[in-house]
Parts: sequence; structure tokens; C-alpha cells
Amino acid sequence: MKTAPHPAGEIVIETVQRPREIDDRASAILAAAEIVIDRFGPDKLSLSQIARVSLIPLARIYQYFADRNAVLGALSARALARLSGALDTRATASVPLDEAQRLQRVIDRFAARLEHSSDAYLVLCGPFDAASEEAHAEAVARLAEALHRALEPADAGGQPFRTAEALGFAAELVFACLRRSYRQDGRVTATSIEMAQHAVSTFVGASR
Repeated sequence: MKTAPHPAGEIVIETVQRPREIDDRASAILAAAEIVIDRFGPDKLSLSQIARVSLIPLARIYQYFADRNAVLGALSARALARLSGALDTRATASVPLDEAQRLQRVIDRFAARLEHSSDAYLVLCGPFDAASEEAHAEAVARLAEALHRALEPADAGGQPFRTAEALGFAAELVFACLRRSYRQDGRVTATSIEMAQHAVSTFVGASR
């Protein structure tokens, strides 16, 4: 809060927002939402449940998030951003690998980030809102780039399914295979990872 002189000589009190305090409150709400998801599962997530866990009044939570989808969107966008940052697009390896093995390594590392059930849900079962939709598109693009790097230094000439658009589709195949597994089994299974590897290798024509 600060005071400022008024033209008529009066003192006017001006309020000053505290962005850090606002960020801290939103972070506390999201942390409570993660606890609810971990303990009870995503289907039980509600703003009322978040209020019980966080001890933040429900009316105050509504000032930050309009509904559960807005909370899920924020959590999903954050999880997808972490995943995007962790994807290796450099295609480096300590031992020589063939094309199919490099693709498998990319998908293995992608799936390893989804071992925790809540992470798998937030990454695979959205997007929940516009923010998480944008984050999902970025994660798909990053995975497509990692797949592209895994195919190098092989010559892509004569391979019609190695365009940027096609590699984006291949990345979506990975999401789809792992999503199906999560929805059926509540987790990403080894079988679904193998299915994703086979689907992508077949689609891009990886050599074996």
C-alpha cells in the first residue's frame, strides 16, 4: 500500500498488488491438487477437495481457478513443460546404436518420465484447457524432434514418412499407445512401450 497526493491536497491510498503472494497462493492450490490426485485419483479432484487439503477457503480458490479443468490444465502444462525440457534431441550415445535402437531409446526415455501415475495422467489424458493444449503441442514437437535426431545421420532421402509432419504424427502415435495403456491399466506398461516403439519404427521405416 502507498499514499499519493491528490490534486486537491487530499491523501489517496493506492493499493499495490503483491505478485509473489498471488503466485504462492496459486502454487499452494496446485500442490494440494497434486496431493488429491495422488491419494484419491484424478476422478476425485474437485475444488472442494482442494480446499479441504489446502485449508484455503473455497471462495479464494475460485479467485484463481474457475473449475477443476483449469487446475488440471495448469498441472498438465507444468508436467508437459518438464517433459519437453527433459527430452534429448541431440541423439548422443556412448555406444554405437542402429536406427531402430536409437528410436527405442528415445521412446524408453520418454516413457520413463511417466512412471508416476499422476504424471502419466497429466501428460497423456489432456489437454484440459487452452494452456495445456499449447504445452501438449510443444511436447509433441519436442518428441518429434528427438525422433528426427534418432534417425540421423541416416539419409532421409527416399523415405516419404520422415517429413516434419510425419514425424509429428509418429510422436502422436507414442502418446496414443501410452495413453491407451494408462486408461486400461492405470499406468504405462512395458507392453505399451514396445507397441509404441514398433508403431514408430514401422511408420518411419527404421532399419534393423
